[in-house]
Amino acid sequence: MSPTPPFDAERLARLARDHGVDVVLASTRHNVRYLTGGYYLHFFARNSRFGAGQYLSFVAVPAARLDRAFYVGRRDHILDEQQYIDAFGPFWIAGRHWVPRGPSMSEDAAAAAARALRADGYAGATVAIESSFLPADAYDALRRELPEATFVNAASLLGELRAVKQPRELERLAEVHRLTAEVIRRVFHDSAAADTTREISATVQRRIGERGAAFLYSLINVGPGLRRAPSSERWGRGRPMHLDVGAELDEYVSDTARMGSVDAPPAEAAALFDVCVAAQTRVRNVVGPGVACADVWRAGTAAVKTGPAAEYGRFLAHGIGMVSHEPPAVAEDSTRRLEPGMVLSIETEVRHPNVGHIKIEDSVVVTATGCEGLGDVDRDWCVSGAAEPRRISAAERPA
Repeated sequence: MSPTPPFDAERLARLARDHGVDVVLASTRHNVRYLTGGYYLHFFARNSRFGAGQYLSFVAVPAARLDRAFYVGRRDHILDEQQYIDAFGPFWIAGRHWVPRGPSMSEDAAAAAARALRADGYAGATVAIESSFLPADAYDALRRELPEATFVNAASLLGELRAVKQPRELERLAEVHRLTAEVIRRVFHDSAAADTTREISATVQRRIGERGAAFLYSLINVGPGLRRAPSSERWGRGRPMHLDVGAELDEYVSDTARMGSVDAPPAEAAALFDVCVAAQTRVRNVVGPGVACADVWRAGTAAVKTGPAAEYGRFLAHGIGMVSHEPPAVAEDSTRRLEPGMVLSIETEVRHPNVGHIKIEDSVVVTATGCEGLGDVDRDWCVSGAAEPRRISAAERPA
C-alpha cells in the first residue's frame, strides 16, 4: 500500500475544480515540503544558489489523479537525491524524474516536469504554477515544452489548501510561537539600559538560533518615537520597548510581539498597553468556526479605536502558517468565514509619537468551539532591572 498524501486530498480536488485547474506544479521550498510531507533536499534548504544558476525541484499533483503525482529533483554522480528521499522515510509520490548538475538546473528541471506532464496526457491542461517565484528560464522551458497548456498562478489555490492546518502543523506552530515568546522574554531580562537596539536585536537572533529555529526578523522600537529598526539608540531606563520577532521552525513561522522596560514604564505607555490587551481579549472572544473574517476585523478595530488609543490605535489580523499573511484574509470587506484548524495572527498596536510603538501580537487556532492561543506565554509587560523579570501590576504603575 502506498503512503497517504500528507494534505487534504478532497480539499485539493475541490479547490482545483473551483479554480479550473488540472495539475498543481509546486516549486517553492515551503510548498514542496508541504506537498511531500516535509521533504526538501537539505543541501539547498537555506541557499538554492549554485554555480551560475540555482537548484529547483518540482512536485506535480494532478488533482483528479493523485496516483500520477511525480517529483523532479537532482541525480548525478556527485549528488543522488534518491538517497536523501530514502533517508527521509515513506515518500507518497511514486513517480520520480531526475536532472543532473548543470549550468541551469532550474531550466532543466522545468523541462523534465513538462515532458512528464506531456507523457501523462496533460499537454493541454491548465497547470497552476508558482509564478511569483518561478525563475524566468524555468517558465520559458514550461512554455516551450507545453505550448498548448494554460498556466495560472497557484498562490490562491495553495494558500487555501494550507489554510486549514493538520495536527502536526499546529504542533509546530505552537512550538515556534512558544520559543519566540520565551526568547523575547529572556532578551528583555538579559539586556541592560545601556544596550543599543542593534545589540538587543543581535541577541534575539542568537537566542533564536540556540533554540534550533531560524531567525527571520526583529522589529524593535524604543519610545518615545516610532522608529522600528535596530540602531545605535540605547534602551534607557523607564522607556517602553517593543520587540516584534519572526522565527521559522521546520518551515512554520511565528510572528510575536511583546513589551518591556528597564524599571517601570510611563503611565501612559502602560495604559495604552492595557487597551491593546483588552482588544486582543475581545477579538479572541469573537473568533470561532463560521465567524466572518469581516466581523473579526470590526471587533478588533472597534476595541482599539475607542478610549485613549482612538487616534493612534490600529488592529490587524492575518493568516499564518508556512507563510505570514497567508489565507484567511481578515479585512473589512472579507467574505471569508473561519474554519476549525485555521490559524490567525492577531496584533493590536498604538503608534503614539510621544509615547512610542505599543504593541502585542499573538496567534490563535480556530477550534470547534472558539479559539486557543498557540505558544501563549509571557504576554504581560516585562519589567527588567531586577534579579528576575517581573510583571507590572496596576498598583505599581507610576501616576
